[in-house]
Amino acid sequence: MISRSNIVDGSKPYIVEDRPMISRSSGDRVKILHLIQPGKEETGCLTCFYAPPSSPAILSHLLPCIDYPEYILREVHSSQYIYIRENSIEVNQPTIQPARSQSVVGDVVCCGHSHTDLIVLDQVSVIYYDDFIMDEIRNDTRVCNACQTFCCGGRGEEVRLESTFCGGLCYRGRRGTRGCCCCMPLLCIPVGCPECCCPCAARKTLYVENADAAVDIIQKARDNAKIRLNVMDR
Repeated sequence: MISRSNIVDGSKPYIVEDRPMISRSSGDRVKILHLIQPGKEETGCLTCFYAPPSSPAILSHLLPCIDYPEYILREVHSSQYIYIRENSIEVNQPTIQPARSQSVVGDVVCCGHSHTDLIVLDQVSVIYYDDFIMDEIRNDTRVCNACQTFCCGGRGEEVRLESTFCGGLCYRGRRGTRGCCCCMPLLCIPVGCPECCCPCAARKTLYVENADAAVDIIQKARDNAKIRLNVMDR
């Protein structure tokens, strides 16, 4: 049974005194201030056509001239979003994974997965504005992005959220990151270290359609939230 004291009154602001950034202007909802258009993933000039819907999924990994089936790419694009909320950013950067098997053969041969059907795997993350990963927000789009996208593929323009020190030469570490072998406090991670090797670094890349506009929107939302809620940097 739900206690009456735990029911949030939607007509009143929801205030968390111990961590003000979690507070909301309405008790039963989080206000969305802006929608940022995510970048569109492109495979480059080597890709000639989409794989047929019923083809083995492994073809898209082995042959550079074949892209994933068109239906799954549409689903991925439709699932992407970047919400600029009143107290945080919510991002979905979905990936593709095999669907569940519908046959005994698939259960045995492909470990319970389909060898042809694909589904979207959502990867939703929420970052509050008082998180130190929001210290720096900048346009990190690669040089000659349009040319590189045509030749090698790409995911749009890049916005980098990060927290650095030592003159911008090192990232701060984030303690307790799963799957990371260096999960301990006060880490010094060189900025040149690849993200796949150091997932504990305080950085995140957002792929957007217009990086300059996205940086401006995120910075203003962060600064306004800190002023409104009287949140000091920690």
